[in-house]
Amino acid sequence: MLSQEKNVVTIKAVVEKEDFKKEVSKMYDKLAKNAAIPGFRRGKAPRKVLDLRFGKEAILAEALEEMIPSLLGEITTDYDLNLIEDPDVKIDVIEEGKDVELTLVFEVEPEVSLADLSEILVVKPKINVTDDHVAEAIEDLRKRHASLETVDRPSASGDVVVADYSTVVVDDDGEEIVSHPAETHSFDLVEETLRPEIYQTLVGVSPEDERESQVVIDEDYKDEKLAGKTAKYKFTVKEVKERVLPDLDSSFFVQVFGEEGEAMDEETFRESISQRLGEHMEGEAQQAAEGDMVRKSVDASEVEVPVSMVNRQVENLKKRMEEQGAAGVDDSQLTSQAERDVKEFLVLEAYGKDLAVELTKEDLDEEFQRVADGYGIGVEAVKEAFLKNKDKINEIAHSLKVKKTISAMMEKVTVEEKELGQAQ
Repeated sequence: MLSQEKNVVTIKAVVEKEDFKKEVSKMYDKLAKNAAIPGFRRGKAPRKVLDLRFGKEAILAEALEEMIPSLLGEITTDYDLNLIEDPDVKIDVIEEGKDVELTLVFEVEPEVSLADLSEILVVKPKINVTDDHVAEAIEDLRKRHASLETVDRPSASGDVVVADYSTVVVDDDGEEIVSHPAETHSFDLVEETLRPEIYQTLVGVSPEDERESQVVIDEDYKDEKLAGKTAKYKFTVKEVKERVLPDLDSSFFVQVFGEEGEAMDEETFRESISQRLGEHMEGEAQQAAEGDMVRKSVDASEVEVPVSMVNRQVENLKKRMEEQGAAGVDDSQLTSQAERDVKEFLVLEAYGKDLAVELTKEDLDEEFQRVADGYGIGVEAVKEAFLKNKDKINEIAHSLKVKKTISAMMEKVTVEEKELGQAQ
């Protein structure tokens, strides 16, 4: 190793002349076999002719290039380097019959000074399933399993309005930019989920009523041509439907719990809902505790975050936001979040090494089985699909390793349960 400055390592490497000579011979054989050169059968063109055709320096450079991947593998293993990206390779002179000297500049993961987990106090919300929680959950389930029945009255909040509607988007001068012909759609009159302008227009309507409404499209709408413009809607009401909630009877219990619900009465149904709520709340409490632990351990650890990693994460965040419809995202707005993301990645990876966390075949098999159960397909089909996609399998492996690392960290910290809203 020549030098190391922060997380940049410079290493001098030498390719022995005999090894280089063998690789050069392979390259000439490969070119002679594949090149169609007038006057020579394939594989029979002499080196001088190949030099004239391809250039001797280019042939030597390509032969050396073939050797670099294995050379890099040896160096990263020998020096135990965790690379951030491919190294910069500098070569002064390439001459046949001589050793080739290379200077390799690696950007590696920086040193991390980890916080002492035994000194970290983690707060876990204390769960308490009340009768009100159970009643609210049952009411929510009844709404989700409600049937829709056509009614002969004006629409009200909570109803569903079936209407034909057409759309025209206009610019600031009222000129049409784009239009969509009438199509039938069911509008759920829930104030929290429907645009206020649409909600107000469709509450109180009856079949055959015609209504108009307009909405200003959000400035950050993904289609910049339409952002900030006015969308005008015309509605022709076809039906008004109300939700009819199911009774607390065996048919409803079966809808919620499947065959298990057949043997339930209302009391055992409520007990089962309470148990399900408790499990869900416990999972959320554990997740909150783990989040608190990660935040505190990352804050208390020290690492100089590489600019290159931050820049890459900024691009990842920007791409993700654009896919979600956000437009005109400024890099500077994302830098702080990217720095935090990279620091968290480096700190958790360092804890994983410190706690000797290893991903096993059993871990992957369990994840494959979980996915298979979720989709109702065979586990072998899931394995085959994932193993064909190297990026996806790496992503899953990293995610599982992080989960195991967080679990191992939670065993080292002090966990205190507190009621929500209690001072920390």
